[in-house]
Amino acid sequence: MIAALVALVGAMLVVLARSSGLFGRVGIRPRLIAGSLLWVVAVAGFWLALRQPGFDPQRLGLWTFGWRQAGYGLLFGVLGLLSFPAYILAAKRLGGEPQNADALEMIASAALVQRLFLLVTAACAEELIFRAVGIGSLMAAGLPHLAAAALPLLVFVLLHRASWGLVHLVFVIVAGTLMTAAFVVGGLWAAILAHLIVDAPMMLAGKALARRGSANKHMMNESI
Repeated sequence: MIAALVALVGAMLVVLARSSGLFGRVGIRPRLIAGSLLWVVAVAGFWLALRQPGFDPQRLGLWTFGWRQAGYGLLFGVLGLLSFPAYILAAKRLGGEPQNADALEMIASAALVQRLFLLVTAACAEELIFRAVGIGSLMAAGLPHLAAAALPLLVFVLLHRASWGLVHLVFVIVAGTLMTAAFVVGGLWAAILAHLIVDAPMMLAGKALARRGSANKHMMNESI
């Protein structure tokens, strides 16, 4: 249980510190600092989880990667991408922006190595925190499987509120649920692969998405 608390509460503190401006308010630097700290939280939580009675890395697929894990990761990652049009439609019906253009522009302005770091951090450190340690440690502590999966997912979704806004949570809920499902059926590496597939377009094609978001906003302003 202590491992899950360290991982989940630690991630919350990092996100709150970044959103409050503790790491700065301009440019990519605050996200890079927060990403580095998430790795510290992930490693600390994982180290504690390995020492927790009942925590079984083999059962959680931490040491295994093969065609089965790759297949599940690809499946749930593609499902996450396919959910994006539905998210855009839901965002429009809710009267919000389907994408946070300012955040996309900021990410797009970063060097490729910085964007790759953010992508790997999101896919690996977050999956360690919210899936491997979060779910695995809570299951080892005796929580029912559904509750052990739902609690880290809830924290995962709420923490994205600070980065992307309320409307974007529609997509985060769907994507987070798919990543949780990938972890449950395929293990950690399946969840990591699914996360990579879902986040790669935003992290690596941020310039195109940012331009599209800015164009949409400009068209909306002209129509008012």
